[in-house]
Amino acid sequence: MVDDRERTDREEEIKETPGQASAEDDQPAGKAGDELEALRQEVETLRTESEELLDKYRRSLADFANFRKRQERDREQEFRRLMMDVLRQFLPIVDDFRRANENVPQSLADSEWVAGVQLIERKIEKMLEQYEVTPIDALGKPFDPHFHSALVQEESDEYPAGTVSEDLQRGYMMGDDVLRPTLVKVSSGPGTKDAENGDQSAA
Repeated sequence: MVDDRERTDREEEIKETPGQASAEDDQPAGKAGDELEALRQEVETLRTESEELLDKYRRSLADFANFRKRQERDREQEFRRLMMDVLRQFLPIVDDFRRANENVPQSLADSEWVAGVQLIERKIEKMLEQYEVTPIDALGKPFDPHFHSALVQEESDEYPAGTVSEDLQRGYMMGDDVLRPTLVKVSSGPGTKDAENGDQSAA
């Protein structure tokens, strides 16, 4: 009986041993799987963080590029404003040369001195052209407060009402900007007597 019992116990131990070994083998495999999953999650987290950092970097580059463009535009505008201020103060000298050359006495018309003054005026005009400064053509044009400054309004048989009838002081443009508006005389149309004569003729 004892021998049979011992034999039975040994057989049970033999049967249980493979199962225990299998369980022990499964433990390292399960641990490795957990570590692999943890690594996978860590890689995914790092990928997300790297994408966020890359996006921030790209945004920073775009912001810096826009900042540089704004600075450059502001510098250009400030330089243009200062240049316009300088040229605007220079215009009265241009006016003086123009008036001097338009009112040269006939006795001095052929003198070298007058020719020298006229040469200076032409050089000044070329210098102004280099900075895109051009005169405003006002005579005979409809009055525009953006380009013209009306000093007086009077009757005119030659120009219709609301039209510039005389250029009193030349205005200038600098590119698309008004450097100085033209000082003008504006026509109010034909006089009362002329208008009455016109009505009688029509009748």
